[in-house]
Amino acid sequence: MKQFDTKYIAVDREICKACWKCFENCAQQVFGKINILGLHKHIYVKNPDNCVGCKKCVKLCENGAITEVA
Repeated sequence: MKQFDTKYIAVDREICKACWKCFENCAQQVFGKINILGLHKHIYVKNPDNCVGCKKCVKLCENGAITEVA
């Protein structure tokens, strides 16, 4: 089972449009890609312990698929 949150952020894979901006811009390499023959395309949290809470991904996500954990 893939993980979809860290202690700082949460990912809604249903909203994710697979633009990969968070994946490409995360210096901590928190995210991984799911890309199954074009049927399922979204990110997931690959390395949750790497997340330092900068929330750059939250700001980059134009679709609101990544949100801040309250």
